Amino acid sequence: MNDHQEARRLEERALNASGAFQSIIYDGWLLGYRPGPTKRLRCVNPFYPSTVPIPEKIAYSAAFYASVGLPAVFRLLPFSEPPELDGWLEDHGWVRFERTLVAQASLEGLPAPALAGNAVAIVDAVEWIGLSAELLDVGQEALPRLLERTATYPLPQAGAVIRRDGEVVACGLVKVEGDHAGLFVINTAQAWRGRGLGRAIVAALLAEARQRGAAKAYLQVTADNAPALALYAHFGFTTAYEYWYRTRAAERK
Repeated sequence: MNDHQEARRLEERALNASGAFQSIIYDGWLLGYRPGPTKRLRCVNPFYPSTVPIPEKIAYSAAFYASVGLPAVFRLLPFSEPPELDGWLEDHGWVRFERTLVAQASLEGLPAPALAGNAVAIVDAVEWIGLSAELLDVGQEALPRLLERTATYPLPQAGAVIRRDGEVVACGLVKVEGDHAGLFVINTAQAWRGRGLGRAIVAALLAEARQRGAAKAYLQVTADNAPALALYAHFGFTTAYEYWYRTRAAERK
C-alpha cells in the first residue's frame, strides 16, 4: 500500500468516526452537508478518481451547497482527485485557509498514564455527551441530535472526563475502527489550562484504545495550534499528511 492509499484509508476512518456523515457522492467526490461547526462534514471531499471536467463539477458542487443553505467549501489533501484541482481553485479565486495536520502515533510500548492527581474517568460515550455538553458549548437544541447520533454509532467508542468540584473541566473522546483509534474533541476549560489536564486526558484515551485492541492512534490539529502540537508530540504523534480548505472569499465562515 503506497502512502496515499494509507492516507486515504485514514481519512475514511476519520469520516467514519464522525458518525452519521450526511453526504452525496458525485463522480468520486463526497459532498458532505451536515450543518454545524465541523467543516470537514459540510464540504467537498474529493477522494476518488474523477471523470467529469473540473468546471462542470465545481458548478454542480456550488449549486448543491446553495440548495442546502451552506457555503461551498473544498477540503484539499495530497491525494485529492483530480491532482490539478487545487491549482484550478487557486487560479479561479478560491481562498485557501485553515491548514490542518493529521498526526499518527504507535501505541506499542505506551506507558501507563501518570495521572499526578488528575484523575480521569472513562465513561460511556452517550454519558460523556451529557457530561461534556457545557464545556463544549453544545446548545440545548443540538443536544438531542448529538445524543441520538452517539447512541446509534456502530463502532467502539468511549469518553474521558476530569472533574473539579463536580464540574467537568477537561474531556476527550476516542473511537476505534480495527487497529486504529481516533482521538477527538480534546478540550480543557480556559481557567484550567496549563495544569496537565489535557495530557492526562490523552494518556487515558490512548490507554483505553490499546485495551480495545488498537495499535495506532490518529488525530487532527490545526497547524497553528502550538500548545496542542506540543502536547501530542509528547505522546509520539508525528505528521502523516496535511489538508486545507478553499472557499470563495464572500462565503468564508
